Amino acid sequence: MSLNVASASALWVGSYQRRMAVSLDRMYENALDWAHLPFLHQGSFASIELIDAGDWGWRAALVSAHASEQADAFIIELSLDRTHRRWISSTLEGPGAGSEIWTHVFEYGSRDIAIQADFFVPGVALDQKARVGASYQKLYQGLYDEDEAMMLGRQAALDQRGSQKNLDSKPLDLGALESVRASLPFDFEFNGQSWRLIQERDELLVHSLTCPHQLGSFADVAVIDGTITCPWHGYRFDVRSGRCATGQTCSLPAPPVLVRRGGRLEVMAAISS
Repeated sequence: MSLNVASASALWVGSYQRRMAVSLDRMYENALDWAHLPFLHQGSFASIELIDAGDWGWRAALVSAHASEQADAFIIELSLDRTHRRWISSTLEGPGAGSEIWTHVFEYGSRDIAIQADFFVPGVALDQKARVGASYQKLYQGLYDEDEAMMLGRQAALDQRGSQKNLDSKPLDLGALESVRASLPFDFEFNGQSWRLIQERDELLVHSLTCPHQLGSFADVAVIDGTITCPWHGYRFDVRSGRCATGQTCSLPAPPVLVRRGGRLEVMAAISS
C-alpha cells in the first residue's frame, strides 16, 4: 500500500490487520469517540483533555497509563477521511511526536469490515524496526479487543431497542420475597429492558442495566456509594434519582415499581406523570 506520509522522517515499522463483524457506521463512531479512551482503555490511557472536535475528527491531550507524571502528556490529532475510508492519528507534541498511524477500513458487507493500521515512527533505527513494530501491534491488538467488544455490545443494544414493539407491561412476579433477597443482586427483564434489583441502605431499589448515553451495559458494574459508572465513558449515575453525577444531561430511565403481595415481590410499570 502506498501512502503519502506527512512526516518524511517517519519510518514504517509494521501494520496491524483485523476483521470484525461490525458496520462502517460503528467503526466511524468508534474512531470519533475520543471520550472512551481513558475508561474503556484504562490500561493504556490515564486521562484525556479535549482541545477540539468535529465531524473532521478530534485533537486532545492524553496521558499514558504508564506515564510517571502529568507532564508526560502528548497531543494527538485524529483526522477522519470518509472519502478514502481512513483516519490518520498523528502525535503532534510530547512523547512520540511525529509518529502517525494510518488506519484504512475495507467493507465486505453491512456488518463485515476489516481494518489495517500502518505505523510510522520517526527516529527508529533499522535494527529496531521489528521490535518497535511488534510493540505497536501488541498495543493495537489490545485496543481493538476492547473496541470490538464495545461496538458489538452497542449494536446488539441498538438492535434490541429497534425490535421493541407492542411491549407487554403487565406486572411481573419476581418470586418469593425472601428468595429474591437471598439472590441479590437480582437481574430481570421487564417491558423490553434489563433491570437489577439491589439493596441500598436497607432499601430495595431497581436500576437500569443500560447506560442512557450509548447503551453500555452495567451488568458487570457494582454500585459504589450509591452510584454506578459506565465502563465505556465513565458516566456516573445516582441509582436513587437516576441523575448523572458527572454533569452530563442524560439520566437513567424511571424504574418499574416494586410491589409486595402476600410474601411475593412483583414489579409493575411506573405510572407516567
